[in-house]
Amino acid sequence: MLRLVPEGGTAAGEVGAGGAAGELVVTGGAVVAAAGSVLLLCLTVEAAVDGSETPIDIADEFYGTHFGDVSGWVQGQYPFNAPNGAVTGASKAQAGPASATLAPPGASPKSEPGKNDKARRGRIYVTYTRLNKNANRYYAGRTSMVVDLNKSLREQAALAVILRSLNHHIDENDEPKDAGFDPPTLDQFDVGAAIDYGRRYEDAAYWRIRGREQQLIDSHGGAQSDTGKPYRTENVVRGVAKDNPRGRRFHDAATERWGQFHSYTGY
Repeated sequence: MLRLVPEGGTAAGEVGAGGAAGELVVTGGAVVAAAGSVLLLCLTVEAAVDGSETPIDIADEFYGTHFGDVSGWVQGQYPFNAPNGAVTGASKAQAGPASATLAPPGASPKSEPGKNDKARRGRIYVTYTRLNKNANRYYAGRTSMVVDLNKSLREQAALAVILRSLNHHIDENDEPKDAGFDPPTLDQFDVGAAIDYGRRYEDAAYWRIRGREQQLIDSHGGAQSDTGKPYRTENVVRGVAKDNPRGRRFHDAATERWGQFHSYTGY
């Protein structure tokens, strides 16, 4: 289960994290059941991260189904009874543009993707936390995913965190696997234009989310590599190395967007 607790956001078009008060609860079982198999889900995760059309997208277009419509599932527009859980509940209030209008069930899909589809895509960068109840320590992490800019960014940020627990990205630290961890809680998100993950440094949003991740780690006591025993967080290493030449700029970018959550700890 992913628990999304929005914080007040003011950036236009949901570019900042948060949004209006409310709570969104999404169970990972809905995503798995909708995909139909672990293999299909893995292929979908890989395609979503890379920015290409996913197997679920292709199936939806061919059969007129809605498995890829995260917004619709979250808002309860499609009845779904899954043994492993389903999408339940949604925040009534939502900052920024509403989700895109949904086609009625069974509507004929477009024969070809629109020529401007790429122009409606972007990359969402997300920070989140997870509490290890056994150790009473937090893990702070980040992830990213290609998104549709015409749909609810908050809901797609929630999906990115769900997928993060199923897929390890080359630019992220290992996700903790301890059974004592609570479901992840979405912290902040921001949006850039880097469909190609290799161009993420061109996105100011990426700089901000890097700084935010390190401030989150520091706010909970610091990485284990910084503090030694007794450990204060579940983060084995820092999100941004102390000697990273961009460290200060990451920190300042995050502070400018969301305020300083913790003072700078790099060199």
